[in-house]
Amino acid sequence: MRIELETATSRDALAWGFETFGDRIALSTAFGPSGVVLMHLASQVCPGAKVFFIDTGFHFPETLRMVDRIQDRLNVCVEVIEPSISLGEQASLYGSDLNIVDPDRCCALRKVEPTRRMLDGLDAWITALRRDQGPSRAHLRVLETKEVEGRFLAKLNPLVRWTKAEIWQHVVEHGLPYNPLHDAGYPSIGCQPCTNPATDPNDERSGRWAGKKKSECGLHTLI
Repeated sequence: MRIELETATSRDALAWGFETFGDRIALSTAFGPSGVVLMHLASQVCPGAKVFFIDTGFHFPETLRMVDRIQDRLNVCVEVIEPSISLGEQASLYGSDLNIVDPDRCCALRKVEPTRRMLDGLDAWITALRRDQGPSRAHLRVLETKEVEGRFLAKLNPLVRWTKAEIWQHVVEHGLPYNPLHDAGYPSIGCQPCTNPATDPNDERSGRWAGKKKSECGLHTLI
């Protein structure tokens, strides 16, 4: 299947990814609306598509309930991945307020480490990143190549050209489940201690890590 990915439809980009990488490709999600749309499209292109979710131990209950809600509605296979160390072990090593005093280290332990472990068994990673989500994502391409621990990994971003309005239109039109916290002013939802309602209507991630010079957990800057 030969296509120009930068101008291809999201479904065609997904089809290319599944055809090219077979069982060595998976989609990551934190169950945001973009991730829900991506899983919906993936379930149509490749029924039973492999999906992984990082359970950091800090998620909102509403986020955790999305695992069953999605699997009840969509034909995808969600694997829940946990960090190598428990919250108790992390507190013993670094203190119970690591997310406050050193949020980068906390994200590295609870998000980046388990994601790297998952990616060790893959050749390609599908994300729901969009260019309009904020300045840190404005120049994303549909296909990127990342070097991860000495090997190259394809990173496929089929939704980069979608807008927030288009995402929500798709969710509503298809009756897809979504995190109810979005109705309470949370356009971007991560770990509960580090997520607040957005402060900037033009930046979906402005409610993340309030008061910190931080807008990314590291998954999409370090990997």
